[in-house]
Amino acid sequence: MHWMRERLSKEEGFTLIELMVVVLIIAVLVAIAIPSFLGFRNRAQDRSAQADLRNTLLAEKAVWVDTGAYTEVEATLKAFEPTLITNTSGAADAGVFTDVPAVSDDAVCLAQISQSGSFFAIFDDASATGGSFYGAGSAAITCPTALGQPADTATVVWSPTGFPAVP
Repeated sequence: MHWMRERLSKEEGFTLIELMVVVLIIAVLVAIAIPSFLGFRNRAQDRSAQADLRNTLLAEKAVWVDTGAYTEVEATLKAFEPTLITNTSGAADAGVFTDVPAVSDDAVCLAQISQSGSFFAIFDDASATGGSFYGAGSAAITCPTALGQPADTATVVWSPTGFPAVP
């Protein structure tokens, strides 16, 4: 008991200033880490949407090879890739929205909204003037109605080499 009283009577420990300095250092580290984490999260959500679009494009190309035409029919796409999440309403629902332009069934436009709020699309034109074009936008992307490379707008940028940065 005697050793306990001696230990309690000594004034050892951290001062208030030392504790405040530690709290300040932790606050600075958190202030640096949170924006980085949010940026990583947004980029991961964008990459997820882009991967969904690419997977749907592969299913569409498989349909085109078999039938000679792209399709909007969900069951036909899921026959090639059962894990696809499609959006048949065209609204801001989850999944990839598929649109075959009226001008030709040799073209298909796939669009999806990322969970971060960015808009992505792939326009694939299997005609002689075509190719695959990747779009990114800060607003809803309207699928092209003509064959060939889609034109850039103020809110959507198209690229033949991969997804561009969101404007």
